Amino acid sequence: MTSTLYRKYRPGNFEKVIGQKHIVQTLSNAIKNNHIGQAYLFTGPRGTGKTSIARILAKTVNCTDLSNAISCEKCPSCQMINENKSLDIIEIDAASNTGVDNIRELRETIGLPPTSLKFKVYIIDEVHMLSSGAFNALLKTLEEPPAHVIFILATTEIHKVPATVISRCQRFDFTRLPIENIIEKLSNIAKSEKITIDAASLEMIAIAAEGGMRDAESLFGQVIALEDKNITATEVEEILGTTDRKFAAEITSMILQKDATSAITKINELLNNGYDLQIFAKSLINYLRQLMLLKINPELKNYFTSEATQEQLQTMLQQIEKAELPVIILTLNLLLEARNKIANSMLPQLPLEIAIIRATHTFPANSTDYSKQETQGDINLQMPVQNIPIAEPTAIVQPTTVVIQEEDPVIESTEPALPTGDTDLYTVQNNWRKLLEEIKNHNHSLAALLASNCQAIAVTGAEITIATPYDFYKEKLNDHANKLTVESVLGKILGLKILLKIVTNKEAGIADAPKIEESQPIDDAHSVADGQNSLLSSAMELMGAKVVVEK
Repeated sequence: MTSTLYRKYRPGNFEKVIGQKHIVQTLSNAIKNNHIGQAYLFTGPRGTGKTSIARILAKTVNCTDLSNAISCEKCPSCQMINENKSLDIIEIDAASNTGVDNIRELRETIGLPPTSLKFKVYIIDEVHMLSSGAFNALLKTLEEPPAHVIFILATTEIHKVPATVISRCQRFDFTRLPIENIIEKLSNIAKSEKITIDAASLEMIAIAAEGGMRDAESLFGQVIALEDKNITATEVEEILGTTDRKFAAEITSMILQKDATSAITKINELLNNGYDLQIFAKSLINYLRQLMLLKINPELKNYFTSEATQEQLQTMLQQIEKAELPVIILTLNLLLEARNKIANSMLPQLPLEIAIIRATHTFPANSTDYSKQETQGDINLQMPVQNIPIAEPTAIVQPTTVVIQEEDPVIESTEPALPTGDTDLYTVQNNWRKLLEEIKNHNHSLAALLASNCQAIAVTGAEITIATPYDFYKEKLNDHANKLTVESVLGKILGLKILLKIVTNKEAGIADAPKIEESQPIDDAHSVADGQNSLLSSAMELMGAKVVVEK
């Protein structure tokens, strides 16, 4: 029976370990200087070398012919350990021996001297699986171990290990391996197995392993199982079910350059070539997440070095020079929503196409809740605000005096600047009701004014023209504070930096609403008074005023 690659090519000494240099160097120096500890704790993700280095440490401290902290592999101790014949190297799977009785049995035998080696070494894997009672029993042993005993504890879930145990061990944190280290190891295996495989294929395997060497070797073994000595990138893609990272980089560049046509073309090419768009969407989202972190601070690359080569990192750094953070975050939100829709979509490419179009500002970029806009069926959201008859304010203010109290001026926002771009009249009209709702939180009377016969009538680039029925409406909207408020609120809704142009209906060539004629017959005197009171209330709310009665 052929052994698996990760067992066949497990490193036998510190010199053959790829990655985890900080740990290898520290342990090597400790052995050189005869500062060997009695309890070590190895923690980190799966497949990052914890058990391998634990076995190497156990063999190195027992080697009788050490050279520069490297085991000789020839002495009786090394040969006995390599052949798994030593009774002094005890490996315990804590997942299968979780009880206190197992640890008590260990304590009963721990005092016995080694049978043939210098040290008796206990390697306890997945130590976090021990029960509370077992940890308490182990704790006493860790406090006062015999001089001939060394403990090496390994875990993938350090938060489950009691602090009292951690404090009695020398802790070493294993990290996910950089993609270069994984490719280096896989290349060495390919040479030993006499297999031809291109760099792109090795890169895809390394990325799929997510920083775990054992996972990478297992995936590579799966590829080799094709019994093909000449492995191509296409075969690797078929086995792993993944797409090449370069496609994610290409489409991201197209989106950032606002080239929707090329991006949509590429998505459809991937679909026609048999790629799973859900898997690709995940790759695209992950790529944009990495761009977002780099845009915040290039030092954050440490959180995904296991997923990208140095060449790819340089490409990403070039991309973020011209990219704006709000655009990256917007695109991420759109793609997250699109990925959830792909499985149930009649056309799997459609959610991604819509996301790309919105991200490139062909549609408004305020898009984390765009599904609500798509499902709105109210025709009034798509049409200009209809003119509502209203009497001239001068006809209703006598015999009282109206004193206008302006609301507090708007403080200019310190939030990040919105991206520039173009919008269209339909989009503005479709978001008009949302503007009226949100602007109430800033200026209630301004919201009332906009709701009274004001309407968006034209859009040129990012300049939106709003028509008002009266000159004093125009003056109020042109007030610096009021204009800034409307531009800010509407800009956030559209996700764009916009400018307002205020005109009257007369200037725009729009017929005014019919007025109530003074000679119009009124059946009831009470209805006249009620109508005047209603109009007065509307005007007061409109202008943020109150009535002061002269004495």
